[in-house]
Amino acid sequence: MPKSKLDQIVADCAELVNIALLALDWAEQEITQAISRHPRKRDQLFHSYPILVPTTILFPVEFVYRGHFREILERVAAGKDTRPGTAAEACCLLTEVSKATPFPSYGYGLYFRLWEKAFPDHGTTASDSQIGHYEALFGPKIDELENDIRKDLTVQDRRLGPITCDGVHNGVIVDCAYARTQ
Repeated sequence: MPKSKLDQIVADCAELVNIALLALDWAEQEITQAISRHPRKRDQLFHSYPILVPTTILFPVEFVYRGHFREILERVAAGKDTRPGTAAEACCLLTEVSKATPFPSYGYGLYFRLWEKAFPDHGTTASDSQIGHYEALFGPKIDELENDIRKDLTVQDRRLGPITCDGVHNGVIVDCAYARTQ
């Protein structure tokens, strides 16, 4: 029996809420892993949670969200700008573009490069030698397009603002640099 339109809307909203809650858990796990990789940046990484809000362009798939979160957290740890689009965001955009129009060869090279950056544990259908050929033939064009797409996907308010801390991280009293400055 087909669902009513209202039932479908409720089901769609429930699915979005579930994905959002899962994304919050994934973000927290990625922060924990980033702190393990960069213990000296613990406080800054812990307080990066607000800038891990997924953009609407991300597909609701765990590895896509995690790739997005990881890149932003690595930027935080390195003191880099967190506003430009991530490789995960760019891959999602390119996937949508590919549904509307065929890619030129350098477009495939761009997609493969960004995929490798965003999702190194999820291989592509292209072999390493094929990807190397795209890079050899179109490297400068791919560089230019990568810069352009990241700039176009910039999220202006995706940056750490003033941080206040009560000296408690996940229920544990800590010596947080941001608590000491208050």
